[in-house]
Amino acid sequence: MDFFPPPRPRDEEPDEESAFTRVPWEDAPEDVIGGIVPLERVLARNDHLAIVATQAVAYADGVEIRLRLRARRRPGMGRDEWALVSRGMWGYDDDPWQVAAAEEAAAQGRHPDGLLRFGVRFADGSVVTTVDERDDDDEWPGQRPERPVLSLNEEGGGSSGENIDSEYALWLWPLPPPQLFELAVEWPLLGVDLTFTPLDGAEIAAAAARARPFWDS
Repeated sequence: MDFFPPPRPRDEEPDEESAFTRVPWEDAPEDVIGGIVPLERVLARNDHLAIVATQAVAYADGVEIRLRLRARRRPGMGRDEWALVSRGMWGYDDDPWQVAAAEEAAAQGRHPDGLLRFGVRFADGSVVTTVDERDDDDEWPGQRPERPVLSLNEEGGGSSGENIDSEYALWLWPLPPPQLFELAVEWPLLGVDLTFTPLDGAEIAAAAARARPFWDS
């Protein structure tokens, strides 16, 4: 008699896996080499935080703006202040402090100070942000949006104790017009007021024309 029970029967594998269908307003294509525009633009900086747009990767249907965030424990920064910066950088969804702050902000009809947010202001004055809400947010893939979409995706990060690095990617759909537009950022918790940085849509459009698939077939 075996002491350990036998494993449960495995479900039968389907003959063919259903193909994944990319939704272009959600993220960048995985099978295309995007055209690259070096940016190296400092979007915001204070004595403990820098937010840098490193490059734009352009595709036929949108552009991914790569971001690097760097926080440091400056000389003389106290333990509590550094803990506040660390909490902001890591942004744990299950952090009771973060959850309580978000609930308080929602009750007041505003976004929490710990929420890092970005936006784009186009040449015609129209705006899209990472905190916009769509009617079909609870559905996937939902209806094709009638307005542009800007999504913020965390790519990874690390810490050496006195420094914290995080990388993010902004996905702007569709490809912006070939004219100047502004990239906005705000992060009240970490002392970043609303700041605008101009970007060249013509350079991005030219890079998108260089995008090509990894394989021809």
